[in-house]
Amino acid sequence: MFQYDETMRNFFQHYKFQGDYLLRKVFQDQFVNFIQKILKENELIVPVPVDESTMTSRGFNQVTGLIEGLDWKDVLINQRSNDSLHQFQRSRRERLQQDSSFILKSGCDISGEHILLVDDIYTTGATLRQARTTLLRNGATQVRSVTLCR
Repeated sequence: MFQYDETMRNFFQHYKFQGDYLLRKVFQDQFVNFIQKILKENELIVPVPVDESTMTSRGFNQVTGLIEGLDWKDVLINQRSNDSLHQFQRSRRERLQQDSSFILKSGCDISGEHILLVDDIYTTGATLRQARTTLLRNGATQVRSVTLCR
């Protein structure tokens, strides 16, 4: 929807990294409306999850905050280890070479599903590619993605 520029960098600095959860409302309605317009019939919305340590320290998933009000399914686990770097701490090269940290949640059946994968920021695309690969390997038929900014 938006270009990742200095204004968006400042927004995410406060929203994600300083934990100002109320800031989600700045773009929430626009993002939800945009997703509703591009969502295909019978397409499943899947947000990119944060890892356990991020959830513990931040207290929220910035992606699910931005899509509040939509029906989405929590099917992925981000099993990034506590001692590994976050994507924003890696170089472009490191992001592109990184193995996937995503797995499918136990008991989730996505066989034959068409999925709209949602994330907040697209930089190198590594996160979306890793999540897409996990979803396709576990039976999804099609995976498209959308981000708030790139």
